Amino acid sequence: MRVTNNLIYGQASKSIGQANEKILDVQSKIGAQTNILKPSDDPVGASQILLYDGKNQTLRQYDEAMKMATGSLDYQEVALESMNDFLDTARTLFIQAQNDINTQADINAIAHEISLITESMADLMNSKNADGSYIFAGTDTQSPAFVLGSDGRYRWSGNEGQKYAQISEDLKIPVSNSGKALFQDIWTNHTFNAKIVAGNVLMTDKIQDQADLDAFMAKNYDPERPELNKYQLRTFYPEGEGPAPDAKNADNTNNDTDEKLDNYHQFTGMPANYVITNSKGEEVESGSYTIGKPIVFSGMSFILEGEPGAAVDITLKKPEKDNVLNQIKDSLAVLTDVNTTYEEREAAFFSATYSINNAQQRVGEGRSEIGARLNMIKDREDFSSANQLSNTVAQSREGELDMGAAATELSMKESALSASQKVFSRMSNLSLFNQM
Repeated sequence: MRVTNNLIYGQASKSIGQANEKILDVQSKIGAQTNILKPSDDPVGASQILLYDGKNQTLRQYDEAMKMATGSLDYQEVALESMNDFLDTARTLFIQAQNDINTQADINAIAHEISLITESMADLMNSKNADGSYIFAGTDTQSPAFVLGSDGRYRWSGNEGQKYAQISEDLKIPVSNSGKALFQDIWTNHTFNAKIVAGNVLMTDKIQDQADLDAFMAKNYDPERPELNKYQLRTFYPEGEGPAPDAKNADNTNNDTDEKLDNYHQFTGMPANYVITNSKGEEVESGSYTIGKPIVFSGMSFILEGEPGAAVDITLKKPEKDNVLNQIKDSLAVLTDVNTTYEEREAAFFSATYSINNAQQRVGEGRSEIGARLNMIKDREDFSSANQLSNTVAQSREGELDMGAAATELSMKESALSASQKVFSRMSNLSLFNQM
């Protein structure tokens, strides 16, 4: 077989090229600090590296979802904190307005300040986040959560849907709170109706202790059977006692209104007994009282002036929910009306402060829920960071490059290339080539 020049040059060029490729391969591994540049270097190791990389990409997607969720929850937390501060201020001003030394001008000034605070609270209820979405409107984030009607009352116009963020493979958390639950569905103060059905008496009734009435209604109010929410108060003399016969006759024969009022007061201060029965006629409370002094029953106060023998029907009113701003505005209307009575103003104070307290309780619960979600996100972020670090370490371990061995291999490859180049140089100077 004749060895041609082309064959000699071809073989030499191929050898030198292969040596260069090996050098470049080692240099690339050293530069990338990994032993696996392509799947063929280590098929099993390459598949494990891809697996870890895929896990990290998924975790980074969850990280982005958690950042968005944190931003949304932070907006809500700030809004609720401001709302709570405004409610605190409004309650303080209502308490100031109860002071008897206030003139009507003072009360009007306080009412004006509360009105301005109400407008600020309405703005908070329709808070938006950075992208202009209403944060308390449920899933309908492009429309206001609350609208002010032509009658001056605030109404809920959003929906009660919740937006969720997927923060892990198996975990979703809500990132929105319903403004309806936070601000609209606020319990108004529990109250009652009282009506004289027998007897010649004057009656004054009011809520003596709202907390006691709330507890009583929570235990006894029946929304499905209204008849069970009726009670009756009856007054009577202790056996063998009572007013003089002429006093009774005077009361029975006198039909003039002014004289009847005198007869009411004729009995004021005399001792008597009372009994309160439920709708089934069962006694729920009884005792003695002084005519003209209050009879207090489960937070309800009744003052009867006139002869014992009266009967009063008591009906627990159905508990209602309303926007806290509506309750505040209703109370302000009573305060600024110079024709309202002391009792009406007192009831207005009760209504406003009761709704404010309930709203603050609900806002507090909302802030607690948001705080719990933020804590959950923080825990997941810490877990995600640790998991990504673990995956990265595992990736490095799979493709870990022994730098000492790689440096030695590079030196050997470079030496082999140098030797190949020297051999080719000598072969090219043989006399056979020179004669061609």
